[in-house]
Amino acid sequence: MINKNSLSFGYYLKAIRVEKGISLDEVSEKTRIGINYLLLIEKEDHNRLPSEVFVKGFLRAYAEAVGVDGDEAVRRYTSSLNAYQANVKSEADFDNLSTRFWPHLLLSLGAMICIIVLSVFAMSVFHSPLQTDSQVNTNTGDDNNKTGKGIDNIASKVDLGSELDSNLVDKQSKKSLLLSIITIETTWIKVIIDGRMPKEYSLKPGDRFELEASAGFNLLIGNATGVQLILNDKPIEVLGKRGQVVNIQLP
Repeated sequence: MINKNSLSFGYYLKAIRVEKGISLDEVSEKTRIGINYLLLIEKEDHNRLPSEVFVKGFLRAYAEAVGVDGDEAVRRYTSSLNAYQANVKSEADFDNLSTRFWPHLLLSLGAMICIIVLSVFAMSVFHSPLQTDSQVNTNTGDDNNKTGKGIDNIASKVDLGSELDSNLVDKQSKKSLLLSIITIETTWIKVIIDGRMPKEYSLKPGDRFELEASAGFNLLIGNATGVQLILNDKPIEVLGKRGQVVNIQLP
C-alpha cells in the first residue's frame, strides 16, 4: 500500500510502477519518452531535467501509463521544484557574495602595494642629502661608485613599481566572454556559466539574449537546430538534427 503523503513525485510514480510490475521499457513505449528522462524523473534530478513545462507533460504521460492521476504527480513535482529552487537561490546568493568579495580584496591589496612602493621611492628621492659644489669636487672614485649603486637601487625600485602597476592593469584588462543566443525554433536550453549553478530557459522563435562569463559556458540544448550561437562576435556551429539534445562546451 503506497503512502501518498510521504512520497515525492519521482518516488511516488516509481513505487506505483514497481507495485504494478510495469517495467521502464513499457512506460517508455507507451509514453514515447526516453528511458534516460524516465530515470531522471524517478531520481528527481532537477539539475538535469528539462524546463518545467516539459517535465509536467512527461509526468502526466507517465502517470497515465501506470494508471494514476496526472494532476497528483504534477502537484508533487511543483512542491519539490519550489523547495529545490529555494535551495539553489540561497546557494547562488552565497556564491555571488564570495565572487564579489575576493576580486575587491585582491585589487585593494594590489593598490596598497603600489602605494607602499611609491612611498618608499619618494622617501628615498626627497630625503637624500644634498651636496655642495666643493663636496662634489672632492668626492673620490669610491664615492662615485656609491652614487652609482644608489642610482641603481632607485632604478630597481622604479622597475618594481612599474611591474606591479603592469600586473594590475593586465588583470583588469582581461576580456570577458560574451555569448549571444538567437532562437530559431522552439527549444529549451540549460546553461552553466563559469562552473556555477545551471540556469534553464524555455525559448520561442525570435527570442534573443546575451550571457557573460570569464572562464566559459556549458550548454545543454533541447533542439540542435533551435538556436544560433555567437561567441564574441564569432558564430558557433551547433551539430545535430532537429529535436536532438546536444551538449556544447565554450570556448
